[in-house]
Amino acid sequence: MSSSRRLGGAARPRAQQRHSDPSTALAMATAPSSRDRPASRDPLPSSPPSRDAGRGKMAVCVAVIAKENYPLYIRSVPTENELKFHYTVHTSLDVVDEKISAMGKALVDQRELYLGLLYPTEDYKVYGYVTNSKVKFVMVVDSSNTALRDNEIRSMFRKLHNSYTNIMCNPFYNPGDRIHSRAFDNMVNSMMMQVC
Repeated sequence: MSSSRRLGGAARPRAQQRHSDPSTALAMATAPSSRDRPASRDPLPSSPPSRDAGRGKMAVCVAVIAKENYPLYIRSVPTENELKFHYTVHTSLDVVDEKISAMGKALVDQRELYLGLLYPTEDYKVYGYVTNSKVKFVMVVDSSNTALRDNEIRSMFRKLHNSYTNIMCNPFYNPGDRIHSRAFDNMVNSMMMQVC
């Protein structure tokens, strides 16, 4: 028994039941019917729930700072707060230098260059990472994102370091120049939009 007979209407083709627009009717006529779909409890397959429902972005600002403390790359998500993030990254450099000098020789022998939480603010948490060549990575995370763990931050820095290494291996990149790489941008954007 068709659905139109169950509802008490005349038996019309499926495309004419819902839409009078010819282009929509054609699209509906060529779409697979419910008989073609596997049986399920739901009448129509629903889209998966949004991954970021109820959670914040992973990073709101990512910065790569040269050995001489000038920015090679800074990217922030809410562009209206870009100056605030520049200031946050700039002030975190003092904390990075303090942590590096406190570690001293232990940092040279250590394979892991993750500095951890540099300092929290009311709205954000600032994390740091330093490479063997003293290039610094600073990441600002929204403090309302409680699902983000320390090991996830560490893996994000590793991805960032790997991407930076790929840029350094490019023969057309002059070390010390600002980073203008589409692949690096895409990787940073994925870090900013990814959720746990």
